[in-house]
Amino acid sequence: MELRTRKIAILIYGLLATITIGCGPSGPEIATVEGTVTLDGKPLSEASVLFVNQSGRPAAAWTDENGKYKLMFDENRSGAIPGENQIRITTARDGTEGKPGRKESLAAEYNVRSNLTFNVEANKKNIANFDLKSGGKVDRGAGSD
Repeated sequence: MELRTRKIAILIYGLLATITIGCGPSGPEIATVEGTVTLDGKPLSEASVLFVNQSGRPAAAWTDENGKYKLMFDENRSGAIPGENQIRITTARDGTEGKPGRKESLAAEYNVRSNLTFNVEANKKNIANFDLKSGGKVDRGAGSD
């Protein structure tokens, strides 16, 4: 593993440990969230979906080949913190072992300047589908190899 990648991984694990310890043995209340992301009516695969709640840590997922995703709060729990969440969907990624890096192809209104929101309801299986449209200004600065 490259030294830079190793340092980032250690930082992320440390941050997750700090957050998890602060949330008690079972962590905060979360609710199941899943859905489908499409671009111009077609499934958007290999996109990152991030739900950011102002009162707690984010939940994330990757879309599959059918554009479907299921949010993970941490490595053991699926879901997101209930309440209003800002949504960020991106196709950018840094290069990793086995996968090349890729620049953003979606408009900034879906990620760095997202206008997407979703209200996660407690004690409910939440379905959050997003039908994105091509076009708009793209921030291509992220996710390069």
